[in-house]
Amino acid sequence: MDPHIPADAPHDLFITEALDTRPLGAPDYKGEARAIQALAVRMADDPEGVLPQFVDLAMQITGAASAGLSLWEPDPAPGVFRWRHLRGTLSPFEGATTPRNFSPCGITLDRNCPVLTLHPERTYNWISDAGVVAPEVLLVPLHDGAGEPFGTLWVVGETEGRFTRDHAHVLADLAECIGGALRTSPAKPVEVAAEG
Repeated sequence: MDPHIPADAPHDLFITEALDTRPLGAPDYKGEARAIQALAVRMADDPEGVLPQFVDLAMQITGAASAGLSLWEPDPAPGVFRWRHLRGTLSPFEGATTPRNFSPCGITLDRNCPVLTLHPERTYNWISDAGVVAPEVLLVPLHDGAGEPFGTLWVVGETEGRFTRDHAHVLADLAECIGGALRTSPAKPVEVAAEG
């Protein structure tokens, strides 16, 4: 068991394996690829400016109710995640922080792979205390130039059973672009090199 998952957490808190058993929709691979490529081209001129557009695209492609970035600020240890570029129902929480070692984002960094969680507000009181209900949250890690995770791209579904393996793959593609934009942004929101 992951050291940062509370011992009393429900057995179905993390359900990533469900991504492989859910029926796939009819994704528009060509359209998604064109949208990602168009943003990637614009990244060279305005890396910070395209970040919200990548988050918008994540929300649009997955049909999520909300989406955003959680960027790890390691000091003082163990650090916190700061929410940036939030869209949808959770947009009022822009700039909020969440604990590194008591959050789905922290588990995503620990595992360094996509993570699907079911109603995380059952375990993480900072979610329920904010009045947030999150039927499903799909998270993928953001990586620095050395391949170390330093944050997450996440989407929240309005219903259980929303996300599939294809959604995880497209989010991973978007996360790769977002990581590149964060590394090249002149107004870096995090010190990526120091976080590995």
